[in-house]
Amino acid sequence: MTARPATRDALAIIYQCPECEERYLGERRCPDCQLFTRRAGHGGYCPHCDELVTITDLAESTDLPETEVTPLS
Repeated sequence: MTARPATRDALAIIYQCPECEERYLGERRCPDCQLFTRRAGHGGYCPHCDELVTITDLAESTDLPETEVTPLS
C-alpha cells in the first residue's frame, strides 16, 4: 500500500523549522536549513491568506468570552 500525497484541503500535520521558522505540510526536514523540523500541530492552508495554520493558531486567535463552568451536582 502506498501513501497518498497530502492535498491542499486535507487536514494534515504541519511541521516548523526551528531555525528559519518556515512551516511545511508533512515535511519533516527543512530543505533550506537541512534541519529536522518540529511538529507544530494539525492544520492546513488558510483559505484567505494561503499560509499554513494550525488548529491551535486558530483557537488562540479567537476572542471568546470567558465563561464560568459550574460543576454538575
